[in-house]
Amino acid sequence: MKFNFGRLPDFSDPRDISEFLAYLERSFGRIHIDDQIIIGGGTPILKHLSATATWNPGNLVAGAQTSTTVALTGAALGDEATCSFSLDLQVLQLTAYVSAANVVTALLVNNTAGAIDLASGTLRVSVWQH
Repeated sequence: MKFNFGRLPDFSDPRDISEFLAYLERSFGRIHIDDQIIIGGGTPILKHLSATATWNPGNLVAGAQTSTTVALTGAALGDEATCSFSLDLQVLQLTAYVSAANVVTALLVNNTAGAIDLASGTLRVSVWQH
């Protein structure tokens, strides 16, 4: 997620954090940062975990799928998981899920009518704990 804050006031003094948070609240709605993050009164986000790994998914023929696992300390079954890849997926579908404690599985599926061969790249997995 990328935010465009436009022209920000100078918040270079560490004591300005409360002023910066007030600026964010005025601009984007209520944001609480404590032991958790609550945006606009929604569900608290308690922790964000992330890890990367080099992955070469190889050639996927039509209808095929491949997967890999990434160690992510703290990930637990039921956590919300996402992933991304550093190269163009060329319409392949990439999803992630926590498959065991401390393990995230990324699944790449080719639902097209032809083979697609992806080169080696960087896989990032992320887990959001609520």
